[in-house]
Amino acid sequence: MRQRRKLLRAANILKAALLIYREAVYDIDLTKAELQDGILRLYQNPRSITTRSKRGPFPSHITTSIEHREAALAHNQCTMAMALLGRLTRKLLVGEIPRKVITGVSQDLHLLGVVSTIEILDLHIGKPLVPTKLIPGPDSSDCPHTVLKDWILDTAGCQYGFRDVLVPFEKYIADKACRISSQPTAYDATETKDLDYFSTLSFMNMTRTQQEDRELERKARLHFAAFVNMRVGKDLLDGSDAGFKDKFDSFMSGLNLHMLSLANK
Repeated sequence: MRQRRKLLRAANILKAALLIYREAVYDIDLTKAELQDGILRLYQNPRSITTRSKRGPFPSHITTSIEHREAALAHNQCTMAMALLGRLTRKLLVGEIPRKVITGVSQDLHLLGVVSTIEILDLHIGKPLVPTKLIPGPDSSDCPHTVLKDWILDTAGCQYGFRDVLVPFEKYIADKACRISSQPTAYDATETKDLDYFSTLSFMNMTRTQQEDRELERKARLHFAAFVNMRVGKDLLDGSDAGFKDKFDSFMSGLNLHMLSLANK
């Protein structure tokens, strides 16, 4: 029971941290969010690879629905979330959970923690509740989703309409009709692991604008990492429910202010 409580607290922190980060540095020129035929359609102004992305606070006027806002923030952020939340996940859970655990951040990527080791693996979500689609934009339905075995911590499941952040592994696999598509590997990602890889791909380095956008994202990721280093201690998951709520609120308020301060740097 104590371990489950810590896992649930960790999952809530990870999801909230991801959403706060995306709210501060949203990079889609979103014009409308509309639920149609069971799909949340996210309309954007398209841009070429020679045009800088529109980075800034999430346009809160787009929707009053918390579920739709979270889905828009998490849409197609599987790889980013895996990288962004690596340090925070390890600081929260390594050495805390003496059993297998899987954490989720995207559509097919999932994390597995064993005693002092955390691993990730790829999953395919076969039955999303409310899938999201960027219009115009590529089909991301086959993108991988990241989640820790015995339990799944699903921090970005809101992009599929999933509300629960902590679900027993077998139940999650069955209810979502998941297909495991890779063997687990060590979850040692840094905040910029995906960006470092993208810098080696020729099609993502065709213009100076692509490179500049990536460097802006790198700056934001390192800014996030600095906060995790300063504010995350081993006792963050401890205490009574009321005590944890105070620590959670303080952590998230501090992270929000920290990310907003990025504009001044």
